Amino acid sequence: MCKTFDAVQWMRQARARIDEEDRELSWEQKRRKTHETIMRDPILARLAGEARVPGESVAAIAREESASYEGTSRR
Repeated sequence: MCKTFDAVQWMRQARARIDEEDRELSWEQKRRKTHETIMRDPILARLAGEARVPGESVAAIAREESASYEGTSRR
């Protein structure tokens, strides 16, 4: 079977291109550029709002979200 697309090669080329484009940028400028790129993409922008802090447990998130229900009944 003949490969028509090599994902590893494509990713290496993409990383090399991005590294070349960002060579002169500071860490903060790279972070800002990445954020702006994500926010321009309709799918990634929606997912960005759902991002969680690494290491944050699901149980902690559930407790925080349920805390707003204290004193009210859930029916």
